[in-house]
Amino acid sequence: MNAAKRIKKMMDESGQCRQLAVLKQLALALELKLPFELAALAQLDASHFQLAQQLLADWHGQHHIDARGRLMERLLAENPALMRPAPAQAATAQRSARRRATAVAQST
Repeated sequence: MNAAKRIKKMMDESGQCRQLAVLKQLALALELKLPFELAALAQLDASHFQLAQQLLADWHGQHHIDARGRLMERLLAENPALMRPAPAQAATAQRSARRRATAVAQST
């Protein structure tokens, strides 16, 4: 079983534990390109550390994309603040910000 699938299964079975939280943070950091404190990996027991290594290898090699997608859906459902706006929404927000900046510049 691949790493993303195993982590999702752990989430389904065991809910929350400190070691699972580290694995979830690692997956989010990899997908969303967020900072991750590597020292957290040193706190993992051997089996969870190996799972973290497998997750890194899978992510680096672009393996198991479907399983990664399902894991990310679950993680983002738990952390809605991390959701990125859709590209169309981001473009609209950028245009609005430019218009406001232009309006402010013209009024001065």
